[in-house]
Amino acid sequence: MKLKLSSKLNDIQISEIRQIVNLAKKDTINLGIGQLPFDPPAALIEAGIKSFQSGQLKYSPNAGLPELRELIALEHQSQTGKPTTFENVIITVGVESALYITFATFLDPDDEVLIPEIYFSVYDTIPKMLGAKIKTFKLNADFSIDIQDLKKKITKKTKLIVINSPCNPTGKIVSLAEQQSLADIVAHHPLLHLVSDEVYAELYFTPKKPVSLAKFSDKVIVLNGISKRASATGLRIGWIIAPKPITQELVKIQQYSVTCAAITSQKAAMPVLRGECDQDTARYREVLAEHRALALTLLADIPKIKVVAPEGAFYCFVDISAYGKSKEIAYRILADKNVLTIPGIAFGKKGDRYLRISFAADLTAIKQGLKALKAFFVTE
Repeated sequence: MKLKLSSKLNDIQISEIRQIVNLAKKDTINLGIGQLPFDPPAALIEAGIKSFQSGQLKYSPNAGLPELRELIALEHQSQTGKPTTFENVIITVGVESALYITFATFLDPDDEVLIPEIYFSVYDTIPKMLGAKIKTFKLNADFSIDIQDLKKKITKKTKLIVINSPCNPTGKIVSLAEQQSLADIVAHHPLLHLVSDEVYAELYFTPKKPVSLAKFSDKVIVLNGISKRASATGLRIGWIIAPKPITQELVKIQQYSVTCAAITSQKAAMPVLRGECDQDTARYREVLAEHRALALTLLADIPKIKVVAPEGAFYCFVDISAYGKSKEIAYRILADKNVLTIPGIAFGKKGDRYLRISFAADLTAIKQGLKALKAFFVTE
């Protein structure tokens, strides 16, 4: 069958993550997982069931249920000290939809977006689909931001700078000093805004919870959701928090792309934002901290690899460059040891010296999987 498709798809492929995940078998040890292995909180499930039972299956407003938006606004205000109302919030179909809506609202062809040189692939792909251009800024050896390089990359065409903290795949949390520097940068560029992906913000291993970038600047578009904090990726509830003049424009793309997020999912999310699931999230963090410690111990026993301990999320980004390029190594590990890892090339060219290894797996899988990885690398 011959098809004449849009030229914007010419350079767009299914992500490297999905390609290798699709090769996994039922008995594959999965250290590539990008979601928590826990059951969602009971309060979330009960709220969803009640929504179905009461027949609440209609449309919500395009921007989402006002009561859910108000809860998100109150949480954001308590964390940032910035006055926030439901009018600053749009409920989206997950954070990827939030990214699409944000990029589509801001970007014209040939506009520029600055993203870190190691990045979640959506940050690169959606702007390209919209005809925008991507520039990457450097990261230091510990995955912190090279602020001076970022400054050099800004031009008159730069519209957005994308920040992800805690970061997928590195687990790095942007420091307070870096956040202040970013705020200072956008303050000196009238058309420049920060896009802050904070979906992993509740999964951290530092003494204190990461601070939202919005605390430092009013020129921040915050993206967040319940997928990670409530172990509910399939519920597809994310949100955007931004100044009202921006949300008034964002909602136009929301209307003509998805209409609104599913109302049952919105209802299910409400207990999470009321604080009824905080103990569940705290338990997730506690278990993940135990898994992280085990993973770091076992990885330290593998010769010639390097690991920067993740501060948040649930990934170790492991430098395996002494053994080769990431894609070849990941596919050989899958074929030879039946262990799934994610090649770092999935996160940009600068990621090609790494494997992403998830510790959002049970302890047995982590032990068996990393034992198999050690056997693989020792024989190299």
